[in-house]
Amino acid sequence: MVEPLTGHPAADRVTPDALVVEQDRGLVPLSTWVADAAAVAAGAGRLLQILTPSDSRITYPLELMLAEGGGQWIVRTGTDGFRDGFTGVPMGWTGTRFAPVDGPVPEVDTARDPAAGSLEVQVSTLHPAAAELEAAALELGATAFAVTTALTGADPTGWGTAEPATQPWSTREVTAFCRGRAPEPTSLVVVAGGPARRAVGRLQVRRVVSGVLEEVRMAGPAARTVGQDAIERLAQDVAATARSMLVAVHPLRADGARAAEPSPPAVPYGLLVGASVVGERGVEHARSVGSSVRLLAAGPGATACWCRLDGGPGAPFEQLSAVVEHFGLGGTRSPSF
Repeated sequence: MVEPLTGHPAADRVTPDALVVEQDRGLVPLSTWVADAAAVAAGAGRLLQILTPSDSRITYPLELMLAEGGGQWIVRTGTDGFRDGFTGVPMGWTGTRFAPVDGPVPEVDTARDPAAGSLEVQVSTLHPAAAELEAAALELGATAFAVTTALTGADPTGWGTAEPATQPWSTREVTAFCRGRAPEPTSLVVVAGGPARRAVGRLQVRRVVSGVLEEVRMAGPAARTVGQDAIERLAQDVAATARSMLVAVHPLRADGARAAEPSPPAVPYGLLVGASVVGERGVEHARSVGSSVRLLAAGPGATACWCRLDGGPGAPFEQLSAVVEHFGLGGTRSPSF
């Protein structure tokens, strides 16, 4: 059951089923108004639908919010047509919301060069419960710093609760902000780099039974502009703290923004299995995952495991599934794009 109809400054249509926000611009960000509209829609039991021209792009933070918050991206086609911005499925207005209708669906362009697409990095870090009890023991944002440095060659330039992220980067201030919101979860936008090599993404922090879970997801520049050595160094940099890190290449994104056309999923490049996971089954078990594995020192007596997925038998997705199963990560919030 939804709440009675109420207005919202960002809404162009509010119906019993949906809250529709029209954005007539080339690049649509996760602005403060859009983020608030998403919260209002969710609280009222309505679907958030972002309506844009067909040539608009959306930023990575907005894409993540729509994908995980039950929202939809609708694009105009011609004078009176609409389709889903992610899948290309034809859509029509029912009087209360946009919904799928009959019609042809554009084919996915499988010939697109993955190396021209955007590198993506997803890192999950579990801070032990004891760390959250002592202010000096818990610092958030270090992982985001490491990721943006690897992708852009520069430190993060800003953070905020929405785009544009206008607060100057500071792990101390990020930590204080998240601690001030606890026990509620916090979701922040992080930006780095400039016109040549840019990265944008999200830092999420929430309490779990065993501690504080910090998750970083960043979309960066084209894969061909980031050296393999930078990714290898990143794996080593987070080996001692991360539970897992997935590096992938998305063929359709560029500099943290996505166009409105169907796309194959991101192609996995490498998976880091952190020392806490490796320690559960032992180093020999990690070494037996395959020839593409490299063991990394992760502190005194600790070892992490970096698994390359761009070679060897089987497609990268098959290799990723095998590694996840080998380490028993399927029962956790395993890496995914």
